[in-house]
Amino acid sequence: MNKPFLLILFLLLPSALLRAEWYESYENGRKAVQKGQWQQAVTLLTEALNDQPDSKANKKTYNFIFIDYFPYLYRGIAYYRLGDMANARADIEKAKNEGAIENAQRDKEAPSLLAEYVGLLQKPAQQIAQEKTPQNTPQNPSSGAPKSDLKKTEMKNPDQKKPETAASDQKAKKERVSTSFAAGVDFFKRDDLDRAEEQFNSVLGLESAHPGARNYLKKIQVRRQKLEAAAAVRPREIPAPAPHEPAATEGTHSTDTAGSALFRDAVALFNDGKIGQAKAAFRSLQTIAPSYPELGNYMGLISSAEENVHQGITAYFEGEYRVAIEKLGSPSKNWNDNPHVYAFLACSYAAEYLLAGGENGNLKKEARDAFGKVKGIDPRYELDRKLISPGIIALLNGE
Repeated sequence: MNKPFLLILFLLLPSALLRAEWYESYENGRKAVQKGQWQQAVTLLTEALNDQPDSKANKKTYNFIFIDYFPYLYRGIAYYRLGDMANARADIEKAKNEGAIENAQRDKEAPSLLAEYVGLLQKPAQQIAQEKTPQNTPQNPSSGAPKSDLKKTEMKNPDQKKPETAASDQKAKKERVSTSFAAGVDFFKRDDLDRAEEQFNSVLGLESAHPGARNYLKKIQVRRQKLEAAAAVRPREIPAPAPHEPAATEGTHSTDTAGSALFRDAVALFNDGKIGQAKAAFRSLQTIAPSYPELGNYMGLISSAEENVHQGITAYFEGEYRVAIEKLGSPSKNWNDNPHVYAFLACSYAAEYLLAGGENGNLKKEARDAFGKVKGIDPRYELDRKLISPGIIALLNGE
């Protein structure tokens, strides 16, 4: 029996794509620093660092877009402005020790910013050392020290807060609580429970009686229990019913068994490239006759195929276009009802074509042929401009 190796896309995109990409979080965090939105900057830059922890000059984002990626520098600046000197010092020192900023190509302000904040973080220690000497420390400022000297002393000690600073600190604290709480709610909605829990615990660290954070931590526990219970459930093995043998007539023999008609229908769908329908039919067969001959072979083909397609899409977004073409190439020969495999195959060929300087006509033809099949399956299909570079979209649309 001819059993073509067809691949099926059961996930349109990797789950990581449901949230902002690291480079989006980084750029938004850097803009927040420029706007003075310090707590928002910390949240965004932390998101970026969770996915990409290493700073690098001229770091590749997607397709042909490169940026200078210095998240520790900008988060350190935000921490400094929030008055969190311990975290500010840790991030600025990390940015300095990595050495990536020395090679900055696009972010021309980064080296001077690093030097500036390294100096600012060193100042308090120098001033404290100076103030320990008798000649620089007023013995009793209220009983004889000139007002000008007292003013100088206050200016030299940035850690000494003025009365009006208290209100500013309280405002910053409320902003941090609000931002962390909002981030926690967002993560909870995405079922990113670990990061949600981290944000709500951060809220409680700032405001121990915060009712919303406490309530969401309880919701997280309940949600985890439900997910664990769902994961523990396995399809109940239903014994295959006794084969129904229709009454034999002279000269005939009954060969029909339970599920044979459903199996034939599933194989026909499989061979026609209607893999989604075929998979549903095989699962129905698995329910009524889990030990049906060859059922395991077909389910294994589909399972292996799904993994290959997932790897192909992941490779595309990691810039490994040749790997993506290899993973997505096999299904494109037999696929006829799902445009997504062809779409990512087309994008992979287009990316290779552009990387080759636009001189390989074969790559261009493969890209457009694959995208033509996409339109043949679904004439209304459009590439997501948030995920695919404008150059690739223009090439595939013949612009």
